[in-house]
Amino acid sequence: MIKRACWPSLLAVLLIPTWASAQTPSSLIPDLILKGITLPGADAPGAPHAGHFTLGDPVFGGSQPGSRPDIEAIQAVANFNDSLRSQLTNFPLGSSTGGFTYTFDEASGTYARSTTSFGPAFTERAATIGKRKVSIGFNFQHTDFDTFGGQNLKDRSITFYLPHTDCCPVRTDSTAPGTPDAPGFEGDIMEAAVQIKATTNTSALFLNYGLTHHFDVGIAVPIVSVDLEANVRATIIRLSTAATPGVHTFVAGQDVTQKIFPDSGNSKATATGIGDLLIRSKYVFSSHGNSGIAAALDLRVPTGDKDKLLGIGTTQGKLYLIVSGGNDRVSPHLNVGYTLSGSGDRTPLYGVEPVGVSDEFNYAGGVEIVAAPKLTLIGDFLGRTLLDSGKVDVQTKTYQYRVGAGADATVPLSTSATNPLTGQPYQQLGLTPDKNLNLMWGATGAKYNPVGNVLIMGNVLFPLTDAGLRDKLTFAFGFEVAF
Repeated sequence: MIKRACWPSLLAVLLIPTWASAQTPSSLIPDLILKGITLPGADAPGAPHAGHFTLGDPVFGGSQPGSRPDIEAIQAVANFNDSLRSQLTNFPLGSSTGGFTYTFDEASGTYARSTTSFGPAFTERAATIGKRKVSIGFNFQHTDFDTFGGQNLKDRSITFYLPHTDCCPVRTDSTAPGTPDAPGFEGDIMEAAVQIKATTNTSALFLNYGLTHHFDVGIAVPIVSVDLEANVRATIIRLSTAATPGVHTFVAGQDVTQKIFPDSGNSKATATGIGDLLIRSKYVFSSHGNSGIAAALDLRVPTGDKDKLLGIGTTQGKLYLIVSGGNDRVSPHLNVGYTLSGSGDRTPLYGVEPVGVSDEFNYAGGVEIVAAPKLTLIGDFLGRTLLDSGKVDVQTKTYQYRVGAGADATVPLSTSATNPLTGQPYQQLGLTPDKNLNLMWGATGAKYNPVGNVLIMGNVLFPLTDAGLRDKLTFAFGFEVAF
């Protein structure tokens, strides 16, 4: 049975409250880009201009989100944020499987180790912990994300282009029926170059218990701390108003085309609390020493607050097959499975419905090398295919404009394919829908048995592709005690 002394510690963890700063982490970035960039009143047509490249209420009663001509910019920012937060809250965590495994010797009435290795770090092995055996442990993982979709999060490589807010209704007169009565100053666009710092610290308490020799169950309780900071360098690109700089400027009466928002430091959001609870079970069909075949079911319960980036916001069930082999020195493993995800909350952000959490095809492999009786070296490979999740990558844009701040529909449209400030194409991250996203990682580490039934472990996780949200090196360590 599970010792009673274990329960108070577990209960204390479950009672830890969720805490967050005033700014909601899940909407910090789109709020900064779409609402945080403001201009002072203009000294030319269209005054006041504050907010005219953002998604605040249009000053002149323009169209609502979903029908604006700048909806592509809204979608690009919202989809980027949705994918970012989905992957941030669903990053791989270390395996909670027990490092010590036992079989019961009926003749002697004692337990004996059934495997010589101490198990994998991020994959699962077929061996169970043993009937009425218990292991408890702790894992800590620090992640500092570097890139998203191949773009650096920290050097302003990620840019979005915000067209001017549509200020005027469609014309019905005979001069240009059906065309917007758009003054030329609407041809200017705003470049928003984002700098993002995203880190998570996850502390997970886990417990495993052997119900029988072939069936064990476990639970992992993560405590997640999220720290998100961002600022945006806004640059006015005067496609239409180059001759009248006072129309769009960041300082009234001066020719200022660039400014960093917010005005001081970064927009910040932090949150700490219970993440998504993981309940696991494993049944062994056949086993002999290090070799065996098993099936496992992991249930992820949405106990973490998704708005604070502590959880994914929906239930997931992962069913997978585990095959283990090898000998007393080398033990390879293979995992293949499928994750079924609930629909979760579909609340639109700025009028854009989120992509949501996708079903996944999961595959992993690993090998343990018994370097010494008390030391096991570990190598793992993890793969996830997020089905129909859409792929966020760089897309090239073009923009149309009329020369002259007061130009009307009688002035011919010009097309801008390159940023006149850099000579480079306009590129921003956009979502290609109905595409699978393939994510792969490698991991290496070790487990050491200093004394008795105690294990200490350390691992490094690293990405093998440029896709999705990446951290160049993720460090994890922990310990385990078996009873």
